[in-house]
Amino acid sequence: MRYNSGSTSRKSLLTAFLLIAVLAGIVLRFVALGGNSLWTDEMLTIQNSMVNEKISATDLFGNLQGPLISIMIHFWAATSMAEIFLRLPFAIAGALSVGAIYMLGKVLNGRWVALNTALFASLSPILIWYSQEVRGYAFVMLFSIIMTYYLVRWTASRRNRHLFLYGLFLLAALLSNLTAAFVPVAHFIYLVAFPAKRRLLGGWIVTVLVVLLFFSPWVRSILLRTHVDRMIGADTGEEIIGGGGFSVLAIPYLFFTYSVGYSLGPTVRAIQTEGLRVVTENLHWVIAAIVIFAVPAVVGVKKLARENAELLFLLLVWLVVPIVAVSALALRNVRAFTPRYALVSVAPYALILGRGLSVITKSKWWFFTIVFAALLGASLYNYFLEPTYAKDDARAVARTIEENFNDGDAVVGFFGTQPLKHYLGDFAEVNIFGARDMESRETIAARCAGIADASERVWLSLCREWRADPEGIIQGWFDSNMVLIRSFEFPGIRLYLYVKRSG
Repeated sequence: MRYNSGSTSRKSLLTAFLLIAVLAGIVLRFVALGGNSLWTDEMLTIQNSMVNEKISATDLFGNLQGPLISIMIHFWAATSMAEIFLRLPFAIAGALSVGAIYMLGKVLNGRWVALNTALFASLSPILIWYSQEVRGYAFVMLFSIIMTYYLVRWTASRRNRHLFLYGLFLLAALLSNLTAAFVPVAHFIYLVAFPAKRRLLGGWIVTVLVVLLFFSPWVRSILLRTHVDRMIGADTGEEIIGGGGFSVLAIPYLFFTYSVGYSLGPTVRAIQTEGLRVVTENLHWVIAAIVIFAVPAVVGVKKLARENAELLFLLLVWLVVPIVAVSALALRNVRAFTPRYALVSVAPYALILGRGLSVITKSKWWFFTIVFAALLGASLYNYFLEPTYAKDDARAVARTIEENFNDGDAVVGFFGTQPLKHYLGDFAEVNIFGARDMESRETIAARCAGIADASERVWLSLCREWRADPEGIIQGWFDSNMVLIRSFEFPGIRLYLYVKRSG
């Protein structure tokens, strides 16, 4: 696709700017990899990886959290458990995703659109977030882009090699994260919708069936763990914007995070605890994101509708299918609504934005491209430098406990305690409140009393307590029955030190 600007020098300057921005985004995936503490979801991956243990067939086939990722971490973590080392493969996958989406954009719409698409993908705060996390999302994003690339190549060339590679990356994506299943559903709808593509459906179905044959041990595990009554008779649950139940604000929130990530405007913690009030307080950021991202999105859709309706259909079904599926699961309380479950939709969103940006930047690039990148930059600044947006810092909590620990101290935690246990190691045992301990006020009080009677001092770590103890019963018991002598505040976690009452 040609760039029709009247000024060659302007085109060269903008191209240089875009290339620098893309390279900067790639580099950012490797910056401060060890900056955040490991958090609950990452610990789940590490536990499923059976580090320094033998992985049995039962462990492997029963792992629905990304068996391919678990196998990789099983061997990778044997070398080092340092955060920067554990996250390195995911940063590499994130960097490769930028190159992959550039290649897909180039095949679909030419080099100039591909470069604008890569601009957003490289600086995307949500993609950088998951490129620095020990979870399968960076890999499923990479593999879903590559498999779509080979689908497009196969439908154009009819070469079996492209179809084979499509199947290979589909299997890799499914083994990285189950959300990959949304992508072939979108591909199926795309192939069925157009007569010329419909003739290829047989070969595609055979390929998918072969992939499912290899994936069948995990399909069995999924079926065994799926409760039909949850699918057809569950309540809708509590409505919150970003994780748990479903609300009408869930979809706008999802596109907000797709655009600027979790590190601009209201924090995820504030949304979960304060709801609409915190959204209203950050309305200026919400409006800025809507204005800056809606313009290229609308322009991209309109431009694609005029020049390539088939491509637009592919991008829209790829965008919509995961969002609809995640919304349906949340409505039935099968899965909480959270943007990461539909993360594979970010790629088509980026491609639509890239088409719109390629139009806008022809004449308004100083006004728009710089502002576009600046808004992403503001979110990235918060992500790397603003503690308010940091993940739960169990590492700092463990360090504080170790530095101020006395023999006989007890450590108490509930919800998200695995990272704290990891960082404390053999230094101190963590008394965890499980589901049985939370059955009633009486059982909570009895557990608290037992811990307090056996210890002179008690460390109480509160992480997302609004989920496990929304009424603050545990903290209230220690406030009433012991003396608070110190308190500490960390990103996502509050730490209190109590001592027995004298006399």
